[in-house]
Amino acid sequence: MPILNDIWNRIARRTDRQKVTVTEAAGTENRVYAVATEEGVMLFSDTPKGMKARNSYLQYLADGFFNLTKVPETLRIYEMDLPTKRVAELADNCIEKLSRADLRSTDTQLRRSVVSFTPDKFADRSVLDGGVCREKFDLRPDFHNFDRLTREFGLGISPRNYDVAALLYISENGYAGIVAADKVHPFSYEYEFRELAEKLGDSMKARMNAPLSAHDFGYAALQKEAREMAADLLQSEFHITDGEFRSGARISRTERMETLRPMSRPHSEEEKTGKSPETYHRQEIPEQKASDRQRQSRHVASIAPQKKEKKQLIL
Repeated sequence: MPILNDIWNRIARRTDRQKVTVTEAAGTENRVYAVATEEGVMLFSDTPKGMKARNSYLQYLADGFFNLTKVPETLRIYEMDLPTKRVAELADNCIEKLSRADLRSTDTQLRRSVVSFTPDKFADRSVLDGGVCREKFDLRPDFHNFDRLTREFGLGISPRNYDVAALLYISENGYAGIVAADKVHPFSYEYEFRELAEKLGDSMKARMNAPLSAHDFGYAALQKEAREMAADLLQSEFHITDGEFRSGARISRTERMETLRPMSRPHSEEEKTGKSPETYHRQEIPEQKASDRQRQSRHVASIAPQKKEKKQLIL
């Protein structure tokens, strides 16, 4: 259980990396960053408002990471030190109404401003001519892909995405009592794994009481069952099989619950004072409506581990 807490409590620790990025704009006002996906290209100036707008767009992509109808499978970030006049004019066009409170805030995203990521805000790929690709991210529904994107930019994790990431982790590494990580979101599938978790606990105790025994007291078989159970839930609840979306499943429990409960709020000063955030993200994709609610989720560091290595965690 201590190892479990060390891993999943990292979700509750917020990184300061992006705070540095947001304030490093001195002398780089002409630089433009492009975030390119299969949907199109978004352009952002290398200024405090531009970097916050870019991070808001990345959060939007992270919120839709496990949506069945999403289009993007690859994300590339380009840097243009000498942008053309046309490129410079298109930068930050997703900001429809900028709040001064956002400029004064140390937050890495635009919370009170009105931003739009609709298709009319995209530029065509010709704007990438002369740009240098600095980073590339795989957006296919895989635990390590999601972990890398959210960790790299300190993005928030919604309740739904938390459940999917947890199940993906279990399907690869086995069960590790993830339900204890209640500092962010409760694990919605605790009940399904409760009996199995008790058996794993008994197996671990038996192994500790017989350290010289070569017998694993059923531990390997139980973890295999846990991985299979997680894989079945991913397919039946979230349409995910072997890192790919496959339709034909029912609506997930977290999606049903989110339609009945209030939106979660960002972990910010607004939450402490009781004031609700005023950031709006306009969209035109029907399946993204759930992401509007998810975008209000806590902004925290992402899930470990960092390397794509299979591990067995001890309860």
